[in-house]
Amino acid sequence: MKFSKEKNWKSAGLKVINDHKGKKKAYESYLKIDPHIADEYVKFISKHPNAVYISWDSERKRFVA
Repeated sequence: MKFSKEKNWKSAGLKVINDHKGKKKAYESYLKIDPHIADEYVKFISKHPNAVYISWDSERKRFVA
């Protein structure tokens, strides 16, 4: 699924995050650590809403499931 505007992927990602207790907690902790990583988390969730066991790959600078 590809989104054309930033608001579309951001709102879709935040909807999934807010509906899931664990993803919301992870998002809030990423916001405290680094807002850029939190933004990447929202992008990842918007593209992969059913992903589980999501982690940050520090070498590739992206999230993987």
